[in-house]
This record gives sequence, C-alpha cells and structure tokens, in this order.
Amino acid sequence: MGIRSLFFKATRPDNQLAFIRQRCPLRESGNLQLTGFTEKISGNHIYLERGKGRPIIFCSGLYGSIYNVASVGKLLSDQYRFIVPYLPLYDLPLIDCTVSKLADYLHSFMTDIALKEAVFIGSSMGGGASLYYTLRKDNRSKGIVLCGSSGLSTIPMQKGFFKRKNYAFVKQTTQDIFFDPNTPSENMINQVFNAIQNYEIVLRSIRFTKSTANEQLHDKLKNILARCLLIWGKQDPITPPATGQLFEKLLPYAELHYLDKCGHVPTQEHPEEVAMLIKKFLQRINYI
Repeated sequence: MGIRSLFFKATRPDNQLAFIRQRCPLRESGNLQLTGFTEKISGNHIYLERGKGRPIIFCSGLYGSIYNVASVGKLLSDQYRFIVPYLPLYDLPLIDCTVSKLADYLHSFMTDIALKEAVFIGSSMGGGASLYYTLRKDNRSKGIVLCGSSGLSTIPMQKGFFKRKNYAFVKQTTQDIFFDPNTPSENMINQVFNAIQNYEIVLRSIRFTKSTANEQLHDKLKNILARCLLIWGKQDPITPPATGQLFEKLLPYAELHYLDKCGHVPTQEHPEEVAMLIKKFLQRINYI
C-alpha cells in the first residue's frame, strides 16, 4: 500500500491473508463460524457464501460487511445460495472509485464464478451498484431488492472522515445511521474506527461518496425492467423515506415497503421482517 496504490491498480498479493486484508479491512466484524458463512477466494474475488439453490447476491455499502446481513442470509439460505462479495471499495485506484465501476466489478464477479443469474440485494451504495449493473445490456439480474439505496440522492460525506481520530465521535456517527443506537456492536464500531485510520481508505471513501452525487439515475431508471422490491426505514437519516417514494415512482416495476423504528440498514435492524418481504417477493417473481 502507499501513494502508488491510490493511482494505479493494486497488485493482487500472492499471500491470501494479505489479499484479504487489502480487499476487506472490515472482514473481522463478524465471527464467520457463528454466522455459518464460508469465506472463499476465487481469482480476484473474495466472497462469503451460505446455502444452496438459486443465487442471491448481497451488495453492501461503505463500511458494510457480514454484520449487516448475517441474519437475513441465514433466513434465506434454507432455500437459496446466499452470496456476499467483498466489493473492491478499498483497493481500487482513486479514478475508479465510482458506483458505476462497482457495477463493472459485479459483471466480472458473475462471469468469473459462473453465475448465470442472480437476484441482487443492495444496501446503500451497494444498491446503486446493483442498479448500474442491471442497466448493462449483458446483465443477468432476475430482480433487485433495494434497502436505503443510493442512486437518487447523495450519500452524505460523514464528518467522521475528518474527525476520525475521535473514537467517541466515530461511535456516535455510526450509531446515528440506526434507529436504535444499540444496534451496532462495539466490535462493528471498532472495525469502522480502525478502518478510517487508514488515509487511503478515507480518500477512497470520499471519492465514492462524491460519485453518488455525480452518478444519479433519475433519467435511467425507466430502462430497468427487472422487478424491484424497495425496503425503507421510516427513520432513515441517510436516504430519507421520500427517496424510497421517488424510486417507486421512477422504476417501472417496483413496490415499496416501509419499516417503522428503522434507520438506514433494514437488513440489520429488522432481519426477520426483511427476510419475510424478500421471500414473498421471490415467490411473486417465480424465483424459487
């Protein structure tokens, strides 16, 4: 790592542990043995997997990981192959730190691990990446579930970037994205805090958040013909409830569900309700 890696594609380390640390600095936020997920490395990809059946891919946002979706994944993996790729949010060159480039990565991921189809669940910036992927002519998306997605509004730059040495401030900022401030564990908060001590991660994060302002999809959503399920927290402080309404209006085939007492990450705050809504959606689109 260093200045060179900010501007040029990072070399894929031969050592697997070094590759994991480069790609996913928040990896240890969840105990994989307890979640039931298996970590896999295939070429330039690192991903978590649980269950068998037709694939579902979960795309997290900045500083997201297995802790955001472990419970939902467990509830869905009894019928589906639930996959959580580590998106290259922390090791792309700065020029490539955009939401649309994440969609290009999803295309390579689908191709390289030989997935002929998938339903995508996108949280925050991961939702924007899923939308951009589905806009590709060669997409293999059978449906999209969006939770507090980017694409129609700016994901705000968190003040924690600039006060990242202040643990209490980072903790408060992390808690503020949830309705219940006790939702994020101390381990999760520690992982976020430790990650943003790395200036390269901070610079990439700023670049990604700026791209949510520059790559909005108001005029493009009409071209997405896949069925969409929108799950929004009524108290989402990052992408407010009105953003969900706008998605429902602009997407040709979308249905919106609000969850009360819920902030920006419904999959983590209300996993049982989210899993139930997703299962019903998958039945309606005949993805069984």
